[in-house]
Amino acid sequence: MNYIMGRLPLMLEIFINGFFVLIYTLQKVGQAPDLLAKLPMELILDYAVWVVPLILFITLASNFLKSAGFEDFFRRYIFSLIIFVPMAITFGDIEFVYWLSAVHLFSTIISFYEKDEVTPTSYVSTSSFLFRLKLAPAQVVLLSFGGWILLGSLILILPVSAAAGKNIAYIDALFMATSATCVTGLSTISLTDDFSVFGQMMILILVQVGGLGIMTLSSSMAVIMGKNLQMREQVIMQDVLDTSNSQELLSLIVDIIRYTFVIEFVGAIILTIGFYQEGFEIGQALYFGFFHAITAFCNAGFALFNNSLEDFKFEPVIHLTIIAMILLGGIGFSVMKDMVTTIKSKRSLRTLSVHTKIVLSINVLLLAFGTIYLFFGEFLNAFQEMGMGERLQVSFFQSVTTRTAGFNTVNLNSLHPHTLYMMILMMFIGASPGSTGGGVKTTTFAVLLQSVTATLKGKSSVEFFERKVPAATVVKSIAIFIVSLIVVSSGVLIMMRLEPDKSFLAVFFEVTSAFATTGLSLGITPFLTMSGKVMISILMFVGRVGGLTLVLAVGSRAVVPRKVEYPEGKILIG
Repeated sequence: MNYIMGRLPLMLEIFINGFFVLIYTLQKVGQAPDLLAKLPMELILDYAVWVVPLILFITLASNFLKSAGFEDFFRRYIFSLIIFVPMAITFGDIEFVYWLSAVHLFSTIISFYEKDEVTPTSYVSTSSFLFRLKLAPAQVVLLSFGGWILLGSLILILPVSAAAGKNIAYIDALFMATSATCVTGLSTISLTDDFSVFGQMMILILVQVGGLGIMTLSSSMAVIMGKNLQMREQVIMQDVLDTSNSQELLSLIVDIIRYTFVIEFVGAIILTIGFYQEGFEIGQALYFGFFHAITAFCNAGFALFNNSLEDFKFEPVIHLTIIAMILLGGIGFSVMKDMVTTIKSKRSLRTLSVHTKIVLSINVLLLAFGTIYLFFGEFLNAFQEMGMGERLQVSFFQSVTTRTAGFNTVNLNSLHPHTLYMMILMMFIGASPGSTGGGVKTTTFAVLLQSVTATLKGKSSVEFFERKVPAATVVKSIAIFIVSLIVVSSGVLIMMRLEPDKSFLAVFFEVTSAFATTGLSLGITPFLTMSGKVMISILMFVGRVGGLTLVLAVGSRAVVPRKVEYPEGKILIG
């Protein structure tokens, strides 16, 4: 009860803000459902102009009384003050109140993830809402991504998000918000032609948030602001980032943010130079540079050109930078940290962790295989008009981006069916754990291969680099692979029923691309039916949170110790 009373102003603020933003958005778009259309919208909006600032003032006053002092209050609620002051100055301007309310709605929902420090004057624990619900880690991840997708879709449907003369349907806004948050890159409408600069920036924000992960961002903000992660938050973040202790967790969270913004900034500057050399003016080159640097590092695959990067396939500054960004974003933050630490301490590469060695080894093998297959498979087909060096450039770029990034420098419809099938397999494998990419992950693939090898050799354990892989890891790898295979197979089956006019290969390619959050397509995405768009959106969501994570989230329950151990039973297999 104390918790509810302590959070009542915040809950009231979220409800009022959310209802006002929803009503005003629907009125501007003109797509209000029949139930809401019956409401006196004009009257509601007239009252909202002074109700919204009043509720925000009450919330600030309540938080001030609970704070240890003015300094503590100012540090924790500076963003609310920044919103309230201009809202009070422009009192009566409904358009201004709307935009400030929409922005503040994001910040208040973020507080669901935070756990503030308990001060001596606090009469109530301020644990975050999500943690109070006693949700399992998988369920927190599920709700986090779902919430951001919903909020993103509501912003993308606004007229300000659409290009001049364009109108974005809600199903397309939902699809694009899902694709951006799940760092996929599939698009039902043109990012260049149908979205304004505001809409493009909103998609870029969703890509950045989705690439890093909502929980990682909220935890990093808490650490930066000097707050301590409580035990339950640490347990959830350890599960999300797959770390074993709290010290390693805090260090990894800080490193994730640092590596991300440093790499994206450096990549953006280089890409800006590349686009400037291609004849774009400096402002446009800068915008293109930062946009593509972020989408490349996050392995999202969104491009501000309708043919992706086909016009720049022979421009080394652009395509080599994109390749570097994709690879760095796809190997995983723990691998980057391990490599940086090893180089700084001038240790031998043999001291790298087993995980890092596996990730680097399997990435090199897959990149080499993909490049060679594309080079020889399309030598006399799609690449026949190119020189030897150009063939090699395009083959290597497409081998890199096929894994999970989604950019393309050649028209995929010009490739042989067997090449497209190879790309499907590469997409299904995907990037590495703890990265911005999707797929079943390289380490899962490596463990399965080594497990088969161990079985054929008659070994009782799976080994890498003179280290034994725990049996639980092998079982989890098998579970991830089987669940992913079931999801993709079911997706293809359903999509074939929903889209009977599309070819099997195109549907198979689209489904795998969505589940692996790759973003490559054979061109059928804009022509999907509404039910097809919904199905692909679901596949992108499942692929981002992980099929096994989804199963655990839906079926999560307390583990009850077994009181009885059954004897082994022999089963014939093979």
